[in-house]
Amino acid sequence: MHSQYPTLANESKELISKLPLNAKGLHRINFAKGKITLSLLYGDLDQTLNELKNPQIKYDAWYLDGFSPAKNPEMWSAEIASCLAEASHSETTFSTYTVAGFVKKNFERANFSLFKLKGFGKKRSMLSGKSNSEEKKIIIKKKTIGIVGAGIAGCSLAKILAERGHNVIIFDKEDGPSKAATGNPFLVAYPRLSAHDSPYARFSLHSYLFSSRFYDDMDTKFWKKSGVLMLGFDENSLKREKALCNSRKDTVLFEKLDKELASKKAGFKINHGGLFFKDAGYIDPEGLCEEMIDNELIEKKFKEEVKSLKKESDHFHLKTENSEYVLDHVCLCNAFMVNQFTDFQGVSKKRGQISYISTDKTLKNLEFPICAGGYLSPKSEDKHLIGSSYSKSDSTELIEEEHNENLKKIKIIYDEKIKLQGGRVGFRTVTRDRLPLAGVVNGIHVNIGHGSKGSTSAPLCSEYIADLIDSTTLPVDSFVAEALKPDRFKVKN
Repeated sequence: MHSQYPTLANESKELISKLPLNAKGLHRINFAKGKITLSLLYGDLDQTLNELKNPQIKYDAWYLDGFSPAKNPEMWSAEIASCLAEASHSETTFSTYTVAGFVKKNFERANFSLFKLKGFGKKRSMLSGKSNSEEKKIIIKKKTIGIVGAGIAGCSLAKILAERGHNVIIFDKEDGPSKAATGNPFLVAYPRLSAHDSPYARFSLHSYLFSSRFYDDMDTKFWKKSGVLMLGFDENSLKREKALCNSRKDTVLFEKLDKELASKKAGFKINHGGLFFKDAGYIDPEGLCEEMIDNELIEKKFKEEVKSLKKESDHFHLKTENSEYVLDHVCLCNAFMVNQFTDFQGVSKKRGQISYISTDKTLKNLEFPICAGGYLSPKSEDKHLIGSSYSKSDSTELIEEEHNENLKKIKIIYDEKIKLQGGRVGFRTVTRDRLPLAGVVNGIHVNIGHGSKGSTSAPLCSEYIADLIDSTTLPVDSFVAEALKPDRFKVKN
């Protein structure tokens, strides 16, 4: 983040205060529409310090807000100062409230120039400094980047890259964005949390927090931050609910509601209580994707299928039915069609069928999605979405058995008579471990495998890909980045 913004520390503290407990790892928080980036390492210093030791990444500014040096000297050690110096360039600055003698000595030995300034509030003085590193700050050059696939993954990446000043060309064989797997009228954005700190659990939490802020910053009518109610309805869901409540004593992430409170919030009688996630919601994927790529730096190539992709020297040559393009980078966001260009193991295609039901006096005022095995959406025109099925079938036709499966899931939520009004079939790309594939393989960037959670997981993966392209600070820690590697299944085999 950049030190010339005097209110940044206060804004950072406000956002940090809204983070939940047990949110270990690296968080990405953007300010001023992405012009300022805060990388927040959340956790014990001995477990997070190595995350800063990346020779390709140098930070612009350090804000040091540890406890008192007398009470917590480990936060102000020579090792810390040396690590920050290694991760700094010639223009890097730091500031801190303390002027303790051994703190100054450690930073001087780490090759920082120091300045004593007037302090904030009741503090008489504060300390500022500048790195004396000979490493020059990397200036990000404008590039031309091709994106194959215009679903949420492709469109969110295009938006992020264009806002950073890059030229983007997005390709899709359909006639517009979000016409294939993400083409449902509603997609629910909520987390799949765990009480344990696994790569999957950490990514689920961080991508949920990031996507909610990402959609908030868009200030769009296609994002409804309505909250989402997740019911505890069977042995497994109740066990998970209990573990989450025991591991997270704060109410930042969710509020536990019994059956009566859940029914009152929904406006009709619900069969179970559950957890209400206030920062979750739902999106209109087609409208949202159209808005994300509404930028003069994004060239849209719809109804133009990519036929071949070759890397020659430092560029990629991409051919479609109509033209050939020379690109600095390429990112594949085209779901299960990705194997057209390279062989990714551990990826499969799963069918999903949603069902439409008529609204009635019971459901017409429902304002948020309710999840219980499947999900029930708020009203869209005169109907609600329920779903979704999950099968290996390749059929594009509506299947009565899968309609019945969806209807059974809704009976978990409430008991009223339901009138079916048709449905829609789509296909998801899923992985063996339910984590997406995000990263670089043979110079090609990849952002696929989001399954049914793309509305939540894709924006953070897009931010990650953009940072890899720019060779700048990453928004995920090595614990998560390793788990997202696109070739991880091939390596295991």
